[in-house]
Amino acid sequence: MIGFVIRMMDYADTWEHVVKHIMVLGGLVAAPLNIITCLLGAILLLTRKVQWANMHPYIFVLNVIILLVQTELFIS
Repeated sequence: MIGFVIRMMDYADTWEHVVKHIMVLGGLVAAPLNIITCLLGAILLLTRKVQWANMHPYIFVLNVIILLVQTELFIS
């Protein structure tokens, strides 16, 4: 999300090294890692290895929402 905001705004050249790291982490690492996390959580719930109450449902739902936003940003 921070990477998306940075791309939409002008930023000072003094922060360029930070912006490059955020863009790489946000673009290349965050989306695949979020996909893996959501799939692993869903598989654990479906195989009943973990209970819904123990998984912190609000974090799982938030991850799914962020994944949908990331997917929309990458498609468009």
